[in-house]
Amino acid sequence: MPIYEYKCDLCNGLWEEIQKFSDEPFTVCKSCEKEGGVHKLLPGQMNFILKGDGWYKDGYSSSQKNEGVDSGAAQLTTDHEPDRRD
Repeated sequence: MPIYEYKCDLCNGLWEEIQKFSDEPFTVCKSCEKEGGVHKLLPGQMNFILKGDGWYKDGYSSSQKNEGVDSGAAQLTTDHEPDRRD
């Protein structure tokens, strides 16, 4: 649920409320308890956390970039000269 900031124009009171999107906005100030001067500001700061597997940080991070790959496995070594047929 988002945290909404409310401001009262009558007393300049400012407070936050946790509300559902479907809840009705407050109309009475919590500081001066008067009705008519309260309005809802933009939602406060929200956190977004990715939990679980399958996100970008899990599959493409630099720590897993070379995991399981042997750098020497891709090198071709030849101890003898190739056959030449003329």
